[in-house]
Amino acid sequence: MTVKILLAGSHHEDNSVLAETVQTLKTELFAEIFRATDAKGIQRLCEEHDFALLILDETMPSRNELHMRSLAPATTILYIVSPEEMHSSSGTGQEEEYIDYISQPLIASLLLGKIQTLLHIHHLRQELLFCQEALQDQKNKNHQCQQSLKQQNHYLNMLSVRDGLTGLFNRRHLSQTLEKEILKARTQNSDLTMLLIDIDYFNETNRISGQLFGDSILNEFSARLTQNTRDDDLCFRFGGSDFIVLLPKTDITKGKEYAEKLRLACSDKPFTSGHHSRSVTVSTGIVSLQEHHPKNQDEFINMADQARYQAKSEGRNRVIVYDQNHVIKDGKIDTVALLQETLQRILAKTKDSSIASIQILTQNVTGKHQDEHAQKATQYIHLLCERLGLPKSILETFTNALMLYSCFRLLLHRELLSKKEKFSYDDRKVINDLPYKLAELTQHFDYFSNERNMLLCQGEHYDGSGYPEGLAGEEIPLASRIFSLADGLAAMNSDRPHRKRLSPSEILQELARGAGTQWDPSLVLLTLDILCEQQFFPLDKKLLSQTRLLVSEKITQSSGHAQ
Repeated sequence: MTVKILLAGSHHEDNSVLAETVQTLKTELFAEIFRATDAKGIQRLCEEHDFALLILDETMPSRNELHMRSLAPATTILYIVSPEEMHSSSGTGQEEEYIDYISQPLIASLLLGKIQTLLHIHHLRQELLFCQEALQDQKNKNHQCQQSLKQQNHYLNMLSVRDGLTGLFNRRHLSQTLEKEILKARTQNSDLTMLLIDIDYFNETNRISGQLFGDSILNEFSARLTQNTRDDDLCFRFGGSDFIVLLPKTDITKGKEYAEKLRLACSDKPFTSGHHSRSVTVSTGIVSLQEHHPKNQDEFINMADQARYQAKSEGRNRVIVYDQNHVIKDGKIDTVALLQETLQRILAKTKDSSIASIQILTQNVTGKHQDEHAQKATQYIHLLCERLGLPKSILETFTNALMLYSCFRLLLHRELLSKKEKFSYDDRKVINDLPYKLAELTQHFDYFSNERNMLLCQGEHYDGSGYPEGLAGEEIPLASRIFSLADGLAAMNSDRPHRKRLSPSEILQELARGAGTQWDPSLVLLTLDILCEQQFFPLDKKLLSQTRLLVSEKITQSSGHAQ
């Protein structure tokens, strides 16, 4: 790049040393020389050109008098002064430019050395300015990344305390909140009332009208719940079709009034979605801190649960206040509640026995009991569910579904899964039909209805390109989204007949690629945190950070499309 130098002053033309030096600069440095004889000329040229060096003689005004605001930021200045002026000058320079001095009479070697030094300083100052600009640009980018990360962390924190379907607080948050509310009420000597609400015949509704309509009922019910409670009341999805409402500073009488209001809000207006419409009722159990004196939060919930059982046994669609005398009769538990609990235990044992029998059948036919893939998928599912605060019952459903999926897949497609070549189009078509086959097989066990729904949708992709129904985004049940991601991660981190397990960097790349297309990007971001914490395999921190950023951008894009 050509170096531009401005000579300003009336004595420059007569100075042979300066003329010789200028010629050297032109020859050796290819410098482009400009000349000015007064302050106006300097000002005009400085506005038109970015000078590396200004050489001013004693006929020019001082730096403060010139007011050269248009100088390039890295410009250096050399003043040619008399010996007397030299003693009163210093080379400290100003904030905007570097200033040096040389006295008359000029010596060619000294002048050339000064000029070369100042040009080198100009070059260094240009580099410094460039680095400062690059640093500021990087600071701005870092700030943007921090803001984005802050937003995503806030979003994940919201997910950790909210139910994915209804948007209400989840069971995990209930455990954290209830203890605080009990302590606050006792400290303030105020009451705290709990409503445990169950939607009547919800499982039958799911079977008759389908899970999508069932999800619609849960969403609509949650909306009516929040519309008919106060700002200070706390609403939770307790699990399945069970909901809990905490009413601070509310006694049992007032709590019963609120419960009746909620009951009528459901029964008076049908729940409608598409071509489905159904009247829905709820059964509610009520308990209060000052009326029933529970010892701890578990007993508090258990009292409300027993009152809810009584409301069910007396015909549903009603509100029942917990009554110790009703629950205990001659030292015996109410027969309806006892029978229901007993039947639930029998059903749980029957499910466990059925799964064990299927596992034995799989081992006898295929020689395999549980492969590495299934073990890792189970581990990933449990970690994701734990992070999302899902109840133990959901974890059991996941475990059952994974066992059924693993066993039936081996029983149906043992030879196909053992192929050392990549799947052909026909092979992939056979595998894509697996959800229908699983649904058909599990329908023989009515108590596997939750597992069946989960397995039927596990092949769906977040962008709608999956199978069997082409569901997209929130249309895919959260459980199926979790199942699909855990299954995919386990496949990447396990040896397969046609390939070795992927490297850690390849796994991160696959997770980034599949976020927003195959998998829910919010769950992928949560999985990256889990992988970092658990250290299942060594991860490159820089690549992990880049992957997080890519997935966060996909979450932002997904949120923008949703809006």
